Amino acid sequence: MKKQVTILLFCILFLTACAGSDETLPAEQVTPSITESAAIENTATSVVKTEAPTAVVTTLAPATLTPTTTVTSSPTTTAPATQTTEAGPFDNVVYATLSEDEATQLLIELLQTNGGCRLPCWWGIVLGSTAISEIESVFVPLGFDWFPGFDELHDTTAYKASLYLHAKESIVWTIEVRGGAGEETYDKNEAWRPYALPNLLSEYGIPSEVYVYYPFRFDPGGLASYRLFLYYPEQGIEIDYLGIADLLPDRNGWAEACPDILQTDQVNLLLFQPGTVPEYRELTLPAISIPVPEQPEGTDPYDLISWEQATESTLDAFYQHFTESEEGTVCFSFKTYWTGSSE
Repeated sequence: MKKQVTILLFCILFLTACAGSDETLPAEQVTPSITESAAIENTATSVVKTEAPTAVVTTLAPATLTPTTTVTSSPTTTAPATQTTEAGPFDNVVYATLSEDEATQLLIELLQTNGGCRLPCWWGIVLGSTAISEIESVFVPLGFDWFPGFDELHDTTAYKASLYLHAKESIVWTIEVRGGAGEETYDKNEAWRPYALPNLLSEYGIPSEVYVYYPFRFDPGGLASYRLFLYYPEQGIEIDYLGIADLLPDRNGWAEACPDILQTDQVNLLLFQPGTVPEYRELTLPAISIPVPEQPEGTDPYDLISWEQATESTLDAFYQHFTESEEGTVCFSFKTYWTGSSE
C-alpha cells in the first residue's frame, strides 16, 4: 500500500514538472517579441506622421499658384505702352514724353527714312491699314497741328511738311503731302533729299508720265519757276516740284531749269493704292490750270506739257539725264507756250 502511494506521488510530481516547463520561456525569447511589437507600433506611428505632411503640402499648392498669377498679370499692365509705341513709325518711342528737340530730330529722320517703308506708305502710315485714330497720338508730339474734322496734319517746324489724309471707314486710304521750304530756309530741304529727282528715279524707275510747264507770273517781279510732275500710277505715286527756272534770252518761248532739292520751293506727293484713284492726274494737275494758249478743239492740254512735247525728248532720256549726273549740275530746256513763240 505504501509502495503504491509512493509511486502515485512520484507520478504527480513528474507531471507537475512537465507542465511548468511548458509555460516558462527563456528570457532571451521574450525580448524579441517585445522588440517586434515596438517596431510594428513605431511603423504605424511613422505612417501617420508621413501622411500628415503630405496632406499639408497639398493644401499649400494653391498658394504656390498665387505668385504665378501675379507674374502673368504684371505684363498686362504694361500692354498699353506697347500699343502706343507700335502705332508709330519708331520702335520704343513714347511719343507723349518727347522734348521739342527730340521731336524735331525724329521728324528729320522720318523725312530721310520714311519710317522704314516704301511709297505709297508714308512715315509708317500704311494705306488701307492704318486707322485715323492712331494719327494724333503719334504726330502731334512730333510738332504737328492736328485738325481731326478735316483729317489734316500741319507741321509747325521749319520743315513744312503737311499731310492731308483721306479715309474710308476710318482707315487711311490716300495721303496728300505738301513739303518744301522758302528761299530763306532752303537748307531745311536737305531732309527732303530722298525725294530729289536722282534718288527718286533710282528708287522707283522711269515714270509712266512726266509733265513740265512754266507757271503764269501774276507778279512781273516774281520768281520765274517751273512745275514738274512725275506719275507712277502702277505704284500709287505722284510727285511734283516747284523750283527756279529762267527764260532763255536766245531761245524765245523757252525756259531752262536745273533741279536741285536745295533750291526747291515745293515737294508735293499724292499717295494712293494702285488702281483706286483713276483720276490721279486731274486731282494733282487739273486741265483747267495748265497755262497754254487757246488750242484747236480736241487738243489735249496734257499732250502740250508732256515731257516728250515740252522738251522734245523721251522719258528714257529723262531718266538717264538725271540718274547719271550729280544733282544740281543737270539742266533741261522746255517750252513755255505763253511767254513768246515756242516754235
